[in-house]
Amino acid sequence: MNEAVNKKFLKLEDSRIRLIKTLKNIPQVKLETPPHIGKWSVSQIFFHLNTAEKFSTIYVSKKRLDVNNLKKTGLKEFLRMVGLKLIFVLPFGLKAPVNVLGDVPEKVDYNNIVSEWNETRNKLKELLNSLPDDMLHKNVFKQPAIGRINIFQMLDFMQAHFERHQKQVQRIVRI
Repeated sequence: MNEAVNKKFLKLEDSRIRLIKTLKNIPQVKLETPPHIGKWSVSQIFFHLNTAEKFSTIYVSKKRLDVNNLKKTGLKEFLRMVGLKLIFVLPFGLKAPVNVLGDVPEKVDYNNIVSEWNETRNKLKELLNSLPDDMLHKNVFKQPAIGRINIFQMLDFMQAHFERHQKQVQRIVRI
């Protein structure tokens, strides 16, 4: 794996592992219960994050088969990413684009979703390991809000997306 890609992946994975460890003493029922009507539980948030990463991995896997038709990213994509990161630090909630990831089930088993997320991360790691360096700066990933971005930007998006939901998890369990 490219060294810069590996660094971003390890940061993302370390963030996930640290969050899961902080939740180990929280009763499972609390992790599976929404804090309020219309709000997600911790396990539903994990379901959402896992689904986003799973679909991202599948999308990039398919796009890599047609790498010759992909363009290199540039200033436009960089500026869009800056804007997206700014949106993620806003103090109010944002709704994911409709029909991008599908519905989140009302009940999500915490242990099962952590296990599924482990599998998704392993598949993401395998994918990143398999990407040739000449593909890393091409617009191989389509982020619903800002369009096509490269692998580095995809990992930055995943990190910002994770951190946004991590704050949500921390509010729910008050850690």
